Order: sequence, then C-alpha cells, then structure tokens
Amino acid sequence: MKPLEIFIDIISPYAYLGLELFSRHALSEKLEFTITPVALGSILNVTGNPGPANIAPKRKVALLDFCMQCALYEIPAQGPPQHPFNPMPVLRFLHCIDDQDLRLRAALWLNKACWADGLAVDDEDAISLVLSQSDFYLGEWGDISALIKEKRARKAVKLATARAVELDVFGVPTFRYDGINFWGSDRLELLAAYIEAPDKFNDTHYSKMLNTPSGF
Repeated sequence: MKPLEIFIDIISPYAYLGLELFSRHALSEKLEFTITPVALGSILNVTGNPGPANIAPKRKVALLDFCMQCALYEIPAQGPPQHPFNPMPVLRFLHCIDDQDLRLRAALWLNKACWADGLAVDDEDAISLVLSQSDFYLGEWGDISALIKEKRARKAVKLATARAVELDVFGVPTFRYDGINFWGSDRLELLAAYIEAPDKFNDTHYSKMLNTPSGF
C-alpha cells in the first residue's frame, strides 16, 4: 500500500472529527501516514473560498452536522472558548515533531483539549500545559516558543500550506492517497474501498464531467 498524507488544522472541527475517526479506523494501523498541519485560513484566502464561519446559514448547518456526527460516533464535543482563534502555535508545534505516530498522538490530544474539553490552545504556554497532562509528554516541550524557533516551524507551516494549495487541497481534513484528495471526515470508507480495489473506480465519467462546457 502507498503512504497516506493527512492535511489538518485545529481551527476546523471537522479536522478534529476526522483525526478521531482515523485513529479508530483500521487504516491507521495498516498505512504509513504523515500528518501535515496547514493554515486553513491562508488556503481559503488563496482559493477564494469563504469559510463556514463567514456564511451564516453554512455555519449553522455545519456546526449542527458536526455535533450530530460526534453524537453518532460517541466523540465528545463542546467547542473551544472562542472561535475562530489563533491556530498557528499548534500548527508550528506539530511540525516540530518528526515521529509521525507521536505527531498524531499530540494532534489528537490537542484537538481533544480544544474541541472536547473546551480549553484554549492558542498560545505556547497553553499548549505546554495541556500536553503536560499526557502520558507522552517530553521535557523539550516545556519551552515551546524556543522549540518552534529552533526547528524553524514557522517556515515549515508556510511551506506545507503552499504545497497543499499546489496539490488542490482546499479544506481539512484532506486524506491524500495515490495522488487523490479524499476531502472530509466522512471519506474514510471511500478511501478504504479505493485502497482495496482501485480498479473499481477506473470507469467513472469524471474526465467527461470535469471538461463539460458551461451552458451559460
């Protein structure tokens, strides 16, 4: 099987939901994966795609959908103390973790703190405090500001975000496998089906529909 790349941003409730579902799915044990934190706000700006928070009906529907899905899968959710918030400290910190299994654990822990426990994780001190409650806390995480600077994590987030745009990533979570973007927290079963039998998806009319001329 080929490697999987998962694009996330803690600012999105669906990234939290997607990571939780992925961690419970058999794919998390079968696949070699990379967790790639990106700045969703920058992606939305570049692609001219307003986020749900900026469209009142979409915000209401999306939040209800998120809460209902969390209830369906028994995933706790109450939301952060304020939203939107600054996700950059978390994104930069996660890029400092080279081991992908540990990066996933840290991402899950921080997302749970934010979206399940309602805690603020929008600065380095808050991140360090939250992580100190985990069973995988590392001493080097005590000064996250220094770690981010040492690892040049600011640049890492910018490069990852630019690369995501080049790969047609426009939202999170996006599960990228075999050059295909599976967008959304509800795409794991489709991804699993594709991995099991990719030839099944060869005879679609995607190319025709993609190139259909406008009728206006």
